[in-house]
Amino acid sequence: QVSVLDISKLEPGEVIDNRYKYIEKIGKGAFGTVLLMQDQVVDERLILKFLNPNVSSDEEMMKRFVHELRYSRMITHRNVIRIYDFLHLQGCYAISMEYFPSHTLSGEIPDNQPMAFDKALKFSQDMATGMSVAHQAGVIHRDLKPANILVNDEGLLKIVDFGVAAAASSGDTQLTKTGYVIGSPKYMAPEQILGKKVDETADIYSVGVIMYEMVTGIPPYSRGDHMSVMYQHVQGKAKKCQEINPNVPPDLADVIGKAMSVDKSKRFRTMDELYDALSDVQL
Repeated sequence: QVSVLDISKLEPGEVIDNRYKYIEKIGKGAFGTVLLMQDQVVDERLILKFLNPNVSSDEEMMKRFVHELRYSRMITHRNVIRIYDFLHLQGCYAISMEYFPSHTLSGEIPDNQPMAFDKALKFSQDMATGMSVAHQAGVIHRDLKPANILVNDEGLLKIVDFGVAAAASSGDTQLTKTGYVIGSPKYMAPEQILGKKVDETADIYSVGVIMYEMVTGIPPYSRGDHMSVMYQHVQGKAKKCQEINPNVPPDLADVIGKAMSVDKSKRFRTMDELYDALSDVQL
């Protein structure tokens, strides 16, 4: 009988399952703890995201994780983090995925300073490209935010953490029945906040909000508590990005405004449509 693994007690160099050598802890979130490992069989680094015990003991959550995996594994694209497998290691559950040395998109917007427009435009196009592939695989992200967008020193962008994603076909906002609103209020589409059906255009809204933040340095709604921010999204009375940064080119401002429409029928219908509109922007 192998004792249950306690990942909080792992020491660097320790090997799990005769295969994964522990290098370091990268982070911890609501769902899991992210560890960098050396896969000794194929001799390369990868990430193991160990589910927190409260998650793995919650059947609803486990269903969601397996769900995430099933759909995310279909996505292979340079702008999306590659998911490999679902593992059961010494009594713990983990997801293995590609290791991508990088920082989050938030690191590109330090001190609320706007980003160079050409850079913001390229990142926006990369997000649209990666998400287009995800949407074609039937995956809606539902939690796009700067913390889930990774960028390396060469400027390669990858979207990570389809943790709240569900198959597009099911369409319902996951877990409202257990009382969670899943997602980050600062970047969340109004219809998702209201617990309505969510489709690809919810991700388009979130990309719009991220674009707004890249070109102004601040998210459109960030004053007050979670509830207040949610209410502001539903109201949709954000200042135009040119009011905050007069240098934003008019056609870029238009693309951002359209992506952020409260009425989802007024947004771009697909990520490809958003990409095309971004390609037409003259800086």
